[in-house]
Amino acid sequence: MFGRRKKDSGGPTPPQAAPTGPIATDPLEAARRMSDVVFDTFVKPLKLQRGLASPVIAATIGALAGHACQVATVSGIANGNPDYRGLSIMTADGKNGDRYLVGDAINRPVLDWQYSVWALVAGITEKMGIPTPDVRELAGYVASTMGGDTFGIPRDLPAGAPTPRAMLSLWGLGDALAKDVPHPDYVPVTFTLAYQRLVQTDHAADPTVDLSAMARIVMESALAMSKLQATPADLGQQTAAAG
Repeated sequence: MFGRRKKDSGGPTPPQAAPTGPIATDPLEAARRMSDVVFDTFVKPLKLQRGLASPVIAATIGALAGHACQVATVSGIANGNPDYRGLSIMTADGKNGDRYLVGDAINRPVLDWQYSVWALVAGITEKMGIPTPDVRELAGYVASTMGGDTFGIPRDLPAGAPTPRAMLSLWGLGDALAKDVPHPDYVPVTFTLAYQRLVQTDHAADPTVDLSAMARIVMESALAMSKLQATPADLGQQTAAAG
């Protein structure tokens, strides 16, 4: 694991990672092990069997990691997790009718923690000698698009690709991971470790792949979906109409 020290809508249906019971009592070790399950049963089939390009997979991973950060934050505050003590969370309404969660509590698992999404994305980028994006610029851009048509669509994502919001329909994988990773904060870690493996395998296969763009995509996706208060329909949790 490489970290950084602090200074169409609906999408495809993925294989589910669902071993029975917690696989490790240490949450970081569980996240490491489950990241291999996510890569082997989710990332590889999306790439090799369904033919999705790596930038789309990076957006998908980012979206799921971002929503997992939101779930972890809400859980941490509700359960009195001391790591969230004194951190703020607020709601904001967008002109388009969407609702967002903002504040330093949301930022913790996305940007500010030792094992945040950003720490792990920047860690692998630096490890591989790739130019690291300016995370402040990425966060500022995402915040500036809240409530608008471009919110949640990474600038480097290929035209016509499924949006990160559409890929939230795959959130069943996040629910499955919650059964096997014994701390909500480490579910986004699991997704981001799978991203690390994706960029390593892509670089090994083709050293010309633009991994800086991949880093921007995964981070813009994660930042946006950590803020969006997703609906049950976004998360693929629609119920059949009665009648």
